[in-house]
Amino acid sequence: MNWFIYRDDIFTPVSIKASSIEEAIKAGLTIAREVLGSVDRYCVYEVSGEVVIEYWRGREVAVKLIYADDPARALMRYYDAERLGVVVCREVND
Repeated sequence: MNWFIYRDDIFTPVSIKASSIEEAIKAGLTIAREVLGSVDRYCVYEVSGEVVIEYWRGREVAVKLIYADDPARALMRYYDAERLGVVVCREVND
C-alpha cells in the first residue's frame, strides 16, 4: 500500500514512514500545515489496513492523508463511515 495526499480532487503520492497511526498523524500534520497553513483538528478512520486521516483548518478547508492500494475506494469508505458516525475526530493541541 502507498500513502497519498488528497486535495482539490487530486491524489498525490507522498513518501511517509509510519509504523503506527500516531506516527502517521504526526507526519500528516507536518504536510497538512504546509498545505493549509494551520490545522485545528483531524479525523481518523482505519479499517482492513487502510487509513484515512483528514486534517481541518476551520470548517471548510481540509486535506486528507490516505494509506491504501486504491485511494479513491478508501476515500469512498471514509465518506460512508463519516455518514455512519464512526470516524473519530480530535482537536490539535500545539
